[in-house]
Amino acid sequence: MLNEKISKRCETLLASTEQKISLERKAILDDIAQMICDEVKNNNDVELVYLCTHNSRRSHFAQVWGHVASVLFGFDLKTYSGGTVATECHPNTIATLRNIGFRISSDNLAQENPLYKVYYNDKDYIACYSKANTDSTLPQADFIAIMTCSDSDDNCPFVPGAKKRFSTTYDDPKEFDGTDNALIQYETRSLQIAQEALYTFKKAADLRG
Repeated sequence: MLNEKISKRCETLLASTEQKISLERKAILDDIAQMICDEVKNNNDVELVYLCTHNSRRSHFAQVWGHVASVLFGFDLKTYSGGTVATECHPNTIATLRNIGFRISSDNLAQENPLYKVYYNDKDYIACYSKANTDSTLPQADFIAIMTCSDSDDNCPFVPGAKKRFSTTYDDPKEFDGTDNALIQYETRSLQIAQEALYTFKKAADLRG
């Protein structure tokens, strides 16, 4: 179950997928949807790991929206995010998710790399903090790797342990940090990622039947 604000946001994004997502992009997302569907039909555990160099912005958006989309379309799976190095979940990432409609809390804000609980309803949340892809909380085998930034995509042509690797890179909102429209740009990127996650899981649900 999603809260009302997130649910309405998803409904709006789904209504414009045909116009907003290119055919080239859909081909990649369709392949991800097909693999998710195949894994489910084979009764395999499905674990999606979204990877970006610093695990600070785009990979967290992807983890959150991938989970939201899986809930919306009734898939029982797990989403994760990681990077080649651990930094922090950037404050603009958290502010953007809060502005979009998620409730967010943290018990350790004084730390350099806080753990945030990103609630999509009254009780259920996604845990977000920066971590390397070797972190013990991430699966190390039989997962689906989804690259979210060009740097990690270029430098990690092979992801150890992954069943398959997909490239869905996004422009980095980091370039707008410190500007007056930073949060607008972060929201634009977050909603682009959301729309593609929703398209992917709707396609997987259609294939599942």
